[in-house]
Amino acid sequence: MSQITIFSASIGNGHNEASKALKAQFEQQGETVTIIDTFHSIHPLLHKTFLELYLRMIEKTPRLWGRLYRYSEEYSWFLVLDQLGTFFCEKLNSIITKQRTSVMISTHPFVTAFLARLKKKKNLTMPLYTVITDLYLHPAYVRPEIDGYFTASPHIDHFAQEHNLSLEQLFCTGIPIKEIPDINIPRWKLRNDLKLQPDEKTILISGGGLGLGKYEEIIRTLEELQQNIQILCMTGTNKELEEKIRQCRSKHRLHIISYTNQFTNYLRASDLVISKAGGLTVSEALACETPILIYQPVPGHEEDNAQFLIDFGTAVKAERIEDISSHLEEMVFNEETYHQLVSNARKLKKPDAARHIAYVIKQLVRTKQVL
Repeated sequence: MSQITIFSASIGNGHNEASKALKAQFEQQGETVTIIDTFHSIHPLLHKTFLELYLRMIEKTPRLWGRLYRYSEEYSWFLVLDQLGTFFCEKLNSIITKQRTSVMISTHPFVTAFLARLKKKKNLTMPLYTVITDLYLHPAYVRPEIDGYFTASPHIDHFAQEHNLSLEQLFCTGIPIKEIPDINIPRWKLRNDLKLQPDEKTILISGGGLGLGKYEEIIRTLEELQQNIQILCMTGTNKELEEKIRQCRSKHRLHIISYTNQFTNYLRASDLVISKAGGLTVSEALACETPILIYQPVPGHEEDNAQFLIDFGTAVKAERIEDISSHLEEMVFNEETYHQLVSNARKLKKPDAARHIAYVIKQLVRTKQVL
């Protein structure tokens, strides 16, 4: 039996949710699993610095973040993270020693850089696997110390060839998500169970666990719809956003829902989700067969997520706030368009990604032990 340590980071909620989904699957298979909030475990100040820097950049200077992301596709400036990781090798090594770790899994690219440096500096032989929580494969993910890459991207052949990786190291599994409600249950029934209006078209606005996004502007532009709908505002941990939405006046029925373990129930109960295209949210939307209207994705990784979904016909992107109502009208109230979006999501979704990843890693570890 392996001692599995999943290294996550509370920079956005998606990495933690992916880690929890993996942990649940490994434990069902009899493994011992611990999740480490990596930067916080190294030092709370390091976590605070990373989180504040990331939030400030995507809220105040998102284009700068996008430029850095694009620049790193051509130039390896991101290796500075490996150098930074050198300073924390002793602390990380003490964590894996305490946990008696025999398998390392990372669900955040910054964490992966730190663990790759640890593995190199300490000459560790235990395997390191990285679970990529966006839909696009970026060169910054590549490290010689990584034993396996788990991705939602189907373009692993090209990526392996371009970056001199063995194709046996890459696995197109999807992004690990929690179990979703039975898709055969009608949406009206789920709405009724959640004490929502069962017979009203339902739109969910999501800004991830941190509640990022221009909810008030979106609510205002939805006033242009002729039909009355109900709007689920998933505010995550953002209490300030909750108060702002409470001040909104709308002809539509507004529901404010703070951080909840029932997110996928609300998602499955909705006819459409308006999202900025975070990897976990869109993966859950695909699994719930809920069409996705993308607005203001974070430049860089979320823009790539958006393009991936648009290319597969599972999402539409609103370039301007004024476009949201017309897109929504077409996506929800035009039955032919709606059913095509649902059909495309059905082809692309990977609801069993967590189970698949856990199975593959167990097989890889077993094979390595035999050798």
